[in-house]
Amino acid sequence: MTPLIQLAIKGGARMLGLMPNTIKGLMIASSVLSYTAHARAAVPDGTSVHFVPIVQITEKTTKADIDDCVARGIKDAKVYPKGRTTESHNGVQHYMRILEIVRYAGKVGMRVHFHPEHPSELVENRDAEFLFLPIMDIFINETNTTLVWEHATDATRCTTHWEAWGKTGRFLLTVTAHHLVTNETSTYGDVGAVCKPSYKTEADRLALIELVRKNYSWVMAGGDDAPHPIGSKHRIGPCACGAYTAPFLLQLYAHALLSYVGLITFTNFTSANARRVYGAHIPQEFFSLVEKPFDIPLIYRIGPWNVEPFWAGRALDYSLEETCILN
Repeated sequence: MTPLIQLAIKGGARMLGLMPNTIKGLMIASSVLSYTAHARAAVPDGTSVHFVPIVQITEKTTKADIDDCVARGIKDAKVYPKGRTTESHNGVQHYMRILEIVRYAGKVGMRVHFHPEHPSELVENRDAEFLFLPIMDIFINETNTTLVWEHATDATRCTTHWEAWGKTGRFLLTVTAHHLVTNETSTYGDVGAVCKPSYKTEADRLALIELVRKNYSWVMAGGDDAPHPIGSKHRIGPCACGAYTAPFLLQLYAHALLSYVGLITFTNFTSANARRVYGAHIPQEFFSLVEKPFDIPLIYRIGPWNVEPFWAGRALDYSLEETCILN
């Protein structure tokens, strides 16, 4: 945990949402709080980090589970589609079975995040996010809960729906840096880049950039960083899904966006929008992104793991050098 947190801080992160799809799953308040405590202990002295604890909603989640979480300060939950991503064995297969729980979560002040892919194994990766649209539409229309569509990818087919939901005031969207810089053709065969939802077309990538350029308050950066040891990525059979970008995340967003969007939009997307949503009361910190090549290391050593990062060995246009903190 310690190197993961410290490398994320090195990459510019000051708000961390701890994902609950661990091996056993963080499905009750005590597990979430224990996991968050380990993460907090890894933050270096003098650094302020806002943690967002997140519990996993499954088909077995009860209203009592939600009440316990809210009473103990956990205001976010996440739903995974069964079998669609790493450690999603506790995921949901039948979404209508959780409709009442998601509705109840909203009533008691909890946001619900979704990994937006259709759970059916008959649906190909390429279409899984697009075919999640009708599922999300039901949750938008049948609840008053604030819903978060994480790591958007299929922008050419989904943006019209996202924009309609954005007008409700209770829909949020996160976009990763790696989906903003590359596409399915460029990453073909690049095991280190494999992630879920899968990369889409160049048209989708450009549509995501255009969505960020519109400067919507409900569109936010979200790293979706999942480090895996090399052995779980370079293997025969399905590899672990996760592109590791945390140690250079802000630089990767700059590499993806600063040729297209202004600094105000960039700052809103990478910082201000999420600060407002999550009430992050931490010192306002400014980073110096310098137009100087940054070479992504081939390997990051994380505890006993050798982790191959996204775009290992390639250079980014920006380096992260100085910070200035205003209390």
